Formats: sequence, C-alpha cells, structure tokens
Amino acid sequence: MPCRVIIRVNCRARRFWHWSRHTIKGRIILTQHEILLSFPATHPVFSGHFPGHPIVPGVMLVDEAIHAIESAIGQTIMAGGQITASKFYSPVSPGDLLSLRFDIRQDKTIVFEIYENKRKIAAGNLKPATTLDLC
Repeated sequence: MPCRVIIRVNCRARRFWHWSRHTIKGRIILTQHEILLSFPATHPVFSGHFPGHPIVPGVMLVDEAIHAIESAIGQTIMAGGQITASKFYSPVSPGDLLSLRFDIRQDKTIVFEIYENKRKIAAGNLKPATTLDLC
C-alpha cells in the first residue's frame, strides 16, 4: 500500500505538539512507507528554541512522525500507545526537508527513522495500544 507524501506547511498551532489536520497538504505518491516533512521557519516554537540558532525540538520530530504515520495508514495508533524508544542523532534547522521512513513489523510495532538526505536525524519505536487493521 503506497503512502502519500505529506509536507506540513503553514502550521498555526498554539502549542507545538498540537497540529491541525488542515495543515496537511497531500503531494504525489513517492514510495511505500516514506513521507516528506518540513517545519516552517515562521513557527512560533523557533523564537525560543533557540534564539539566533533555531533548531527543531525533538518532541516536535516524534510528534510529527506519529501524526504523519497515522495519516499515512489511516488509523489512530497512539491513543494509549507507547513510544518504546527514541534516539536523536543530529539537529534539524527550520525549512530542512526531511524523509520519514517507517515499517510495521509482524508484532505490529512501528519502527521509524528520519533522515535529511543521507544524514540520520532520529529513530524510534512505537507500540500502538490497539491492533492495527492493515490490508
């Protein structure tokens, strides 16, 4: 099942962990389990994280990964689920184009990695609270 490429733009959320579904803009079909992400430099979180050298907070990366995966598979996966592992390798600047790659394992855990070109940014494991209903 191919996933939509999603680029989040024009985020006007009051809190950086709360995203409106209206900010998602569908793009062309790329490959299975790969989604493009971007964080606009105008987002309010960058005024305090960090002044003069803005970087995307790690919690934003994981939150965006969860929402993008949910949009791609068409199911809510983290209502009561767990983030069983997360690792951050490299900082991300506003406007960087990121590639989120994920895989759903046989035990229904979701493993994801975020890259900018060939530079690994972050990785993690998600354990949904409910069984995924996949074709």
